[in-house]
Amino acid sequence: MDLTLTEMREQRLQKLFSDCQQQVIGQIIGPFGLSTAMFDDKNGGNVTTLHNFSRDDDQYVATASDRALHTHSKTEYDEQTRAQYEIDTKTKAKAAGGKTWEQKRAERIAEGRDEYTGAEVASDGTTKTHRGETVTVELDHVVSIGETHRTAKNHLALGDVVVDPATGEQRVDAGRMRKMVNDDDNLALTNKPANGSKKAHDLDEWANRERPDGSTNADEFGLDPALVDAAYQKARAHADRTANRALLKKQAGELFTTGGKQAAMMGLRQSMGVLLTELVNGLFNEFKVLIKAGVSAGKSLFEEIKERLQRVIASVVKKIPDAASQALQGGVSGFMSNLITFLINNFLSTAKRFVTIIRDGLLGLVKAMKMIMFPPKGMTNDQAIQEGLKILTTVVVTSVGFLLQESVATFLKTLPLLLPVADIVASVLVGMLTGLLSAFLAYQLDNLFERYRYGYDEKLLDAITLDGRLAERLASDLMGQADVSLRSIGKYAESMSSYEYVESVLGNAKQASQATAFSLAASIETAKAQVKETHQMVAYLDDTHAMLDDFFKAR
Repeated sequence: MDLTLTEMREQRLQKLFSDCQQQVIGQIIGPFGLSTAMFDDKNGGNVTTLHNFSRDDDQYVATASDRALHTHSKTEYDEQTRAQYEIDTKTKAKAAGGKTWEQKRAERIAEGRDEYTGAEVASDGTTKTHRGETVTVELDHVVSIGETHRTAKNHLALGDVVVDPATGEQRVDAGRMRKMVNDDDNLALTNKPANGSKKAHDLDEWANRERPDGSTNADEFGLDPALVDAAYQKARAHADRTANRALLKKQAGELFTTGGKQAAMMGLRQSMGVLLTELVNGLFNEFKVLIKAGVSAGKSLFEEIKERLQRVIASVVKKIPDAASQALQGGVSGFMSNLITFLINNFLSTAKRFVTIIRDGLLGLVKAMKMIMFPPKGMTNDQAIQEGLKILTTVVVTSVGFLLQESVATFLKTLPLLLPVADIVASVLVGMLTGLLSAFLAYQLDNLFERYRYGYDEKLLDAITLDGRLAERLASDLMGQADVSLRSIGKYAESMSSYEYVESVLGNAKQASQATAFSLAASIETAKAQVKETHQMVAYLDDTHAMLDDFFKAR
């Protein structure tokens, strides 16, 4: 049965009230309820990015161990700090490859060449400078210990945090950084004056630095540019390669671990949200009807409540397949949101509220795109777009709610009575407001699409009316033509009757003509005979006349 426009609006208004209830309960249970209880969102997300680790503060560092590494990276570089990276003991040397500093120096001396100048090195560890001075040779860290310590990426990628079993305190172990900086690829043998001048500076920058007299350090110490560049490129590649590989391994492992955990938690939240929302809505509706209608005749209150609870439980059980589907969607969304948060934090530091928005917003965005691009069976594209926009509207409203929740909680904490429960009250209030606003905006979207549809229908009706008028005019013209045609047919019938009469007359005339022709033919034959007889009579008369003339002449 078709509904009138007024009935449709009334029906949609009732749906608004129902949607308000659904949205409010869903928001309180879901984003502002289960999420708050299940997720401990952090500034910067669950995996520390180099961008966040390089900040002066540690507010966007994900884990306690990474905060310890961050603190270690900010320590002043001095002799005490330098000592952590030197292989001056057998224990340190063993962890860094098994060779002490003196063993490494002896091996390079045995090769017999200064790796910055190209000069020969004697077996006693001496060499001559380009000015002819005899000096000792030393091993130089091409990428210096100071630069290694000041590079945040090295600490995040290569730093290890160990817990002191006695005190339980965290301690940073620089063993992997020590191994990297003392690797053979980062060491070069050169004369003592050049090494003393370079100190902890960048080799390439130091070699090309201009001195007070206008020359460069390369000129002053007789450095070979090709050898210096080769040593620099080799050491720099080793440092970057070691740190990058370690950082990739660390972050990939953490992404997999935290992503899997967030996927499981998000899937659980979605499935629980569906079932709890159905349970609460069912209980609310059943008890509302019970209060309004009362206990059915012949039943006790206990039996009535038991029956209604059974109906609620049955409706919740029917939602289990939907909950499983939502769990899968939530799991995928949880893993992807963890990855997206990590990618964003490589460029921007996101506060924990934005981490929450990314997680819940991505889920809504996926649902909306799925609705629009793959409409459910029986739903038109226009209806799919309408439903998709309603989901996106809820995502936007919920995101704004997340941003306001902390401000609301801060305000409530100024009220002494609400201080212990300020966070819970803020979640409930913001959840109610976002639910009501989402339902209201969805109602307005329905109105907008209805006006669009009815506007289109009015245009269609106008076109149909105009077409009907044209069809009526055409029918009238056709009737006129048909009347003319019928009259013409009557005339044709009369003409045919006349033609038949003329044909009959002509037939009679033909017969009369034939009889006349026969009579004429007989008359002609008779006339011919009479003419012949007349000719004979005339000939006889002529003969008679001739005989009379002869007779009278003879007298």
